[in-house]
Amino acid sequence: MKKSLVVISLIAGFASVLTANEFDTKISVGATAAKIDGDSYTQYGIGYTSNTRMDNGIILGFGNSLSYGSAKNGVEVISADMDLRAGYEIVENLTGFALGTGVAQSVDSGSALGLGYGGSLEYRLTSNVSLEGSYKTVDMYDSPRDYTYDTSKLAIKFNY
Repeated sequence: MKKSLVVISLIAGFASVLTANEFDTKISVGATAAKIDGDSYTQYGIGYTSNTRMDNGIILGFGNSLSYGSAKNGVEVISADMDLRAGYEIVENLTGFALGTGVAQSVDSGSALGLGYGGSLEYRLTSNVSLEGSYKTVDMYDSPRDYTYDTSKLAIKFNY
């Protein structure tokens, strides 16, 4: 439980720093189809992304999310993700991102850390609301049992 409180505190701290800069910051809520070594389950999460557009049109940023789900036999899974994002507006209102991600995860009573990659597409519906779909794959390290963690997420995002 202490680990979860630390992660939530870090996310809140990063969010407060970002509002003082020229970043486009969005809060998100969503659902994720997750898979740990072939066992599928659903996660629900909250998060935020913060991006800035460079003069050449490239968009750089990062995001954090906190997700909760129940895998096979009621095993609780809590995941905290930190993504580095690089993207470009493909067509008006549609932006594609390449993601590099780090994940801290609590599975039942154990914990694991991992690094991975993925991609996302974000479609702006209005000036304050957008939809984002993403896919990530992460190699998790939990001695003695390492595993693969894959996610496909759909989230609605709100500017603030």
